[in-house]
Amino acid sequence: MVVVKDRKDIESRDVSCAKEGCRDKAISLSEFCWEHIPNKEKYKEEIIEAVLEKKLKRFNLHKAVLNDVELARADFREANLTQTNLASTNLFDTDFSNADLVGADLSGCDLTGADLSGADLTKADLSGARLWHADLSGAKLVEANLSAADFWQARLCDARLWRADISKSLSLSKKSFQCKEKRFFTNYRVYEDGYVAAEETYRNLKRYFISEGRYDDASWASFKEKTMEKIRLRKAWDMKYIPMAIMGLLCGYGERPQRIILSSSFIIIAYAAIFFLLKSITASASNAFSFNFGDYIYYSVVTFTTLGYGDIIPKTSTIFRLIAVSEAFLGAFLMGLFIFTLARKYSAR
Repeated sequence: MVVVKDRKDIESRDVSCAKEGCRDKAISLSEFCWEHIPNKEKYKEEIIEAVLEKKLKRFNLHKAVLNDVELARADFREANLTQTNLASTNLFDTDFSNADLVGADLSGCDLTGADLSGADLTKADLSGARLWHADLSGAKLVEANLSAADFWQARLCDARLWRADISKSLSLSKKSFQCKEKRFFTNYRVYEDGYVAAEETYRNLKRYFISEGRYDDASWASFKEKTMEKIRLRKAWDMKYIPMAIMGLLCGYGERPQRIILSSSFIIIAYAAIFFLLKSITASASNAFSFNFGDYIYYSVVTFTTLGYGDIIPKTSTIFRLIAVSEAFLGAFLMGLFIFTLARKYSAR
């Protein structure tokens, strides 16, 4: 095996494998690709020593087999680890930020505290991996195998999980996707610039949370799924966008009961203002009764709830009666929607 001694070559060279006819690139500390290294065991010893002593940066270990070894606290920043076999390796507190791990085998690895932010883990195998406190913010996990991976206290803000297999994953929750926007503002999301992929990702998360009995988290995922669907409909100039937008505003697509309370309060006050401006009500006992705005609010609430005490009634004009009927219809609709939303959010789906 020919070993490269020059540090500059170690960090930045892009040389083809010395084996005649091979089109692969030579991996770090060698003139050969992994397949054609004469003494793989000796090479593994040299590369592990170099990694642990942090002698390498942005190196290439394409297709290398380094499974079941000790690489805790190693520095793999921006490294090329595509299709590298690191199965069952101890990678505690290791830095993989912005590394290329496409197709890598990380199954059964201990990645506790690892920094995988911005890493490309497309089609990587992380099945059974321990990812406690790992940072996967902005990581690309497209079509990755995450089955039985443990995400306890892991951070997945802006991660791309399109078509990732999260079946039987452990400790995933809404809090896993927490993003600190400002000092006092917190958002929860996956990568949303690709709204079609984000819609499917939220749908997949919703199914996972339901299967785990996390109904509040499923409600969040469902709301985000519908939000992405609304964006998709708007971009496509689809007329379904209008009722979708209205339902989002009124009740958060059936996932935000508090929005119905706010919507109902707004409608009650708005109708009270209309009744007040039109002077459209009268006392059933005497037409000479003088009303203040509080009486108009009271009449609007009674009409909205379809209670109808009969002490205050609309004046004998078709337009005034139609306005009252429209509020009563909206009230009945929103009260029914409120009950549906509460049942959907707080009971098993």
